[in-house]
Amino acid sequence: MPVHIRAHSILVARIAMLIASKLDAEGVKISIEKSVSGALMHDIAKFPCIQSHEDHCQKGREICENEGFDEISDIVNEHVVIRNPIVADEYNEIEIVNYADKRVLHDQIVSLQTRMDDIKVRYLPKCPHIDIPMFNHHYEICKTVENKLFAKLNFLPQDVPEYLTNIIYSNKGENHYGI
Repeated sequence: MPVHIRAHSILVARIAMLIASKLDAEGVKISIEKSVSGALMHDIAKFPCIQSHEDHCQKGREICENEGFDEISDIVNEHVVIRNPIVADEYNEIEIVNYADKRVLHDQIVSLQTRMDDIKVRYLPKCPHIDIPMFNHHYEICKTVENKLFAKLNFLPQDVPEYLTNIIYSNKGENHYGI
């Protein structure tokens, strides 16, 4: 995995860990380990698929299944597009990783709007099977997930960078997940 994709994945994992651990602290049944693992692996097939033009989500799912990581294969497969309806008061690792990925542009935390604007410019021209109404529908799903997650949390989406900084300094840059 190239360094830039690794850096992106590590930051996505940190955001996923923050959200999952805060949800867990609020009494939500969620697997922090699956959230972090899925986030670390979400772009496992990105680089080879750039060359082959394959779907990196599906290829990543196949890699996970072939390596015995069945528990996170759906997370990897749905990190770009969530396939099932969003259900209020039901939380899952797929939504957490999908959202965390939408907050990281390369290796920087950005707003959901900034990331979606980047996706629209960078990927839509290369994906003729995705039209503007489909993209807009997916963006609405992302906003729904953001609203759902942060309705349960005691901080706002724009506070994510500050919370990650505080975690890094309070833990001296490490936690039991090593990220």
